[in-house]
Amino acid sequence: MTALTLCTNDICNGNRDIWRAHLSGATRLLAAFLDRQAEASSVADPFDLCLVKWFATLDIMANLTGISASPTDRESCWYLDKIPGTQVGYVDDISGYSLELIPMMAQLGRLAGRQELWTAAKYGVQSTLPGQLLEEAQELEYMIRSITDRTVSDFTLKNHNSPLTVDLQHTHRAFVHASLLHLHRRVQLLPRDHSQVKEDITNIVNAVMSIDPFSPANILILWPMFSAGCETSFVSERDLIQNRMANMQSLGLGNYTRARDMLRIFWSSGSSKPWDIYFAEQGIQLVLF
Repeated sequence: MTALTLCTNDICNGNRDIWRAHLSGATRLLAAFLDRQAEASSVADPFDLCLVKWFATLDIMANLTGISASPTDRESCWYLDKIPGTQVGYVDDISGYSLELIPMMAQLGRLAGRQELWTAAKYGVQSTLPGQLLEEAQELEYMIRSITDRTVSDFTLKNHNSPLTVDLQHTHRAFVHASLLHLHRRVQLLPRDHSQVKEDITNIVNAVMSIDPFSPANILILWPMFSAGCETSFVSERDLIQNRMANMQSLGLGNYTRARDMLRIFWSSGSSKPWDIYFAEQGIQLVLF
């Protein structure tokens, strides 16, 4: 918990070298702890499960921007499918989306990180995807779309108030459509004015608008909001996202403060590149957690 707390704080403050060290440390500590739990055949308590989901959420966001403390070990350290009590198929109250989306986002990060796609996106080249890559992208899109509608579990209903449980269904939809936006822009390399990209942005914005402006659920959706904010050219949508981020910033959330600053920088640049490519060229690392 200490390592994860330090890592989260460093991400909020933009201390990229330090947070990577803390995430690497958290990876090793969590892996060793859960291996011992497995050997003892002990049942993980809710706090253990919370730590695993916290770690997985942190790491998958780093993964989607091409950053990782330990790329070769990452997925084996999530342990989400090995811990009793993991509720797959429902919207998780820690991550804000169904945990079945995590392996899909991991695959999305791997595809977007392929050298040929990174290079094409960097130089704005519209190229035809190789057959195997195109097939993989289409299959991934189908999988992501198949989990668009998810509700919260009975456990979440018992432990949270009714408005929040409704908001969580919309945070899940925001992540689903943000994943599709990332797929279309960073894997299929569709231009920003493509109808599919515009539809993704609209769907994210609609999900955000369905969440109460001051609901704690807004804390969870920094990546969807930032992704839509970078891609939209409509002032009304930019204003909505900026205002929603300002609400979270007023709560003292440093990650929202930094994300708002980065949005302004990106808009001022007028760049047509995907935001992760643009910031990588500037030597800026963002983990939208």
